[in-house]
Amino acid sequence: MSPTPPHPGEGGGLAAIAAGGAIGSLGRWVVGSFASGAVWSTLLVNLTGAFAMGLLVTWLARRGAHPLVRPFLAVGLLGGWTTYSSFALDTHGLAGDGLIGLLGYLVTTLGLGVGAALLGLVVGDRLWRSDEVADEVVAEGEL
Repeated sequence: MSPTPPHPGEGGGLAAIAAGGAIGSLGRWVVGSFASGAVWSTLLVNLTGAFAMGLLVTWLARRGAHPLVRPFLAVGLLGGWTTYSSFALDTHGLAGDGLIGLLGYLVTTLGLGVGAALLGLVVGDRLWRSDEVADEVVAEGEL
């Protein structure tokens, strides 16, 4: 019989999420304070967050990690780094500027976001697959 998974508040999961969220949110605030416009900073953090999530998913699938790594990085850090609420606010603000700008922002953000996540998956697959091949070569004494 497999053990029951811990509840969200047990085992440090909540603390890992809170710590990651604090770091990610602070990073997003720093980017926002240096960016020339809110729309650009939102686009930057969401695209880099999508790419990083693709990398993280691949890394966790190939390498595994301590049980607190996923909540810290995926839910906390990247959840704090990316921002759906700012995306929604930016979209609302652009709605008053005309349909073309609004649709352009929506298509750009959503299309590039999915593309960034897929790119992260591909890059992660190549990075960690090459590590596995190198480990096999060393283990077989071919190096």
